[in-house]
Amino acid sequence: MRILTAIGGTLAALALTVTPASAGTTGTLACGWDPSGAVAYYNHCGSSDWVLIRVEQTFDRPGYDQCVRPGRTLLGMLYDINYAWAKGPC
Repeated sequence: MRILTAIGGTLAALALTVTPASAGTTGTLACGWDPSGAVAYYNHCGSSDWVLIRVEQTFDRPGYDQCVRPGRTLLGMLYDINYAWAKGPC
């Protein structure tokens, strides 16, 4: 019985110290392609330099290139934008 009591106490202590893996990243924005809800963003986390991104559109419409500054840039609605990725400097 002592062993079960000791194990139960240890498990209870561990349960109090374990946190979810995502707890440290709550509220942070992803770098690069950053869809949020129904809106498409590109978040350039790099230095102060602008970067050229390729924006891929939905419904077989041609993609386009766009220069973006550091920070989060609104690209449009997710039903219009499939993906965006960095090509290089502007």
